[in-house]
Amino acid sequence: MLQRIQTLYLGIVAIACILIFFFPLANYYNEIQGNYKFFIYGVRSMDPEPTVLFSTFFTIPLIFLVVASFIFTVSTILLFKNRPLQIRMCTFNVLANIVLVMVIFFFYATKIKTLTQTEPEYNYTGMALPLVSLLFLVLANKAIKRDEALVKSTDRLR
Repeated sequence: MLQRIQTLYLGIVAIACILIFFFPLANYYNEIQGNYKFFIYGVRSMDPEPTVLFSTFFTIPLIFLVVASFIFTVSTILLFKNRPLQIRMCTFNVLANIVLVMVIFFFYATKIKTLTQTEPEYNYTGMALPLVSLLFLVLANKAIKRDEALVKSTDRLR
């Protein structure tokens, strides 16, 4: 059924996947090197003549992970009749979001830091969205497992 709490949780995850494209993840500012904003879809220079140029293909893996997470979330919502498959898809989505968070923090943030030679100032909204989606995916997975246990317990009573 669509009117379960896990649908609400998964809806919040889908909204977070969409909102992550609108908020910068980090700001890199240095008077010598320039001003850069790190979005999920690329690194944008806020200066007229940037000292470091980033390719448009630089953040393609991040875009792929966020879009895959969105697709898995929507398909998990629509598979409400098949709870075991819903649990597996939600677990895979949790793993994909963990990879997304690790790639953002451990690869991209440090790579941009070394290229621009500036310390990042993390934008709290942008950096919180992948963590919020991870939290709500875990909550949705727990709720789906709880529903499956409830269905199995009622089947035993028949």
